[in-house]
Amino acid sequence: DRVDLLLPGRQQELITSVAKSAKKPVVLVLLSGGPIDVSFAKDDPRIGAILWAGYPGQGGGIALAEIIFGDHNPGGRLPGTWYPQDYTKVPMTDMRMRPDSFSDYPGRTYRFYEGDKVFEFGYGLSYSKYSYKFTHVSRKNLYLNHSSSLHTTRSWDSVGYKLVSELGTQVCDENKFKVGVGVKNDGEMSGKHPVLLFARQGKVGDGRVKKQLIGFQSVVLSGGERGEIEFEVSPCEDLSRANEYGVMVMDEGRHFLVVGDDKLPVTIII
Repeated sequence: DRVDLLLPGRQQELITSVAKSAKKPVVLVLLSGGPIDVSFAKDDPRIGAILWAGYPGQGGGIALAEIIFGDHNPGGRLPGTWYPQDYTKVPMTDMRMRPDSFSDYPGRTYRFYEGDKVFEFGYGLSYSKYSYKFTHVSRKNLYLNHSSSLHTTRSWDSVGYKLVSELGTQVCDENKFKVGVGVKNDGEMSGKHPVLLFARQGKVGDGRVKKQLIGFQSVVLSGGERGEIEFEVSPCEDLSRANEYGVMVMDEGRHFLVVGDDKLPVTIII
């Protein structure tokens, strides 16, 4: 319902002037309850960092100082997509999630939105760099053809699927599996780092999500330290999708688990 995603008044002009006059890179601290289009600052080499603090409360001043002066290694992740100013042209009464190319509707949320982004959902930097690698998976093939009585339907692009409601609790529980992720702090500072696990389908189109968050865990690592965390994946919840009727279905074929730049294929066989 916001009509503007830019900084109010002449704040953008003020920030640009300060950055231009400063002898060293400027840290821009944003106090706001929602996203702001700060593309001008993101693309300004004289602004060395952007720190979104939300509404930090009485301890906010100390927290900001500890981060800016390097006494604390931040590990925050954005809980939503930061859209550009043009996104305000999308009517607030149009609540469709999926994009529509015929009406130039870009879609909503990181799961479907296809337009430009200032910062994407889950984005966040720290004083360390972290690398990820899938270390193990308890199963890569999921068989949903236990019973011949379960009807297999095909979508318009010939992908077979089964209704989650027809699979039953037992089949869904039997197909849960564990996946391990190795995490390394490649920097020198210790830090608490959130690891986000996404899922996406190999087949695109037909209202399928671009990706969706299925799990997150934080790990505390010293500089150069390695660690490992484990996620439990529930395919009936994490690898399913809503079809055109709003019914949850499971598509056959290849799906991917994604963490950072690493991805792990999982195949559903029906």
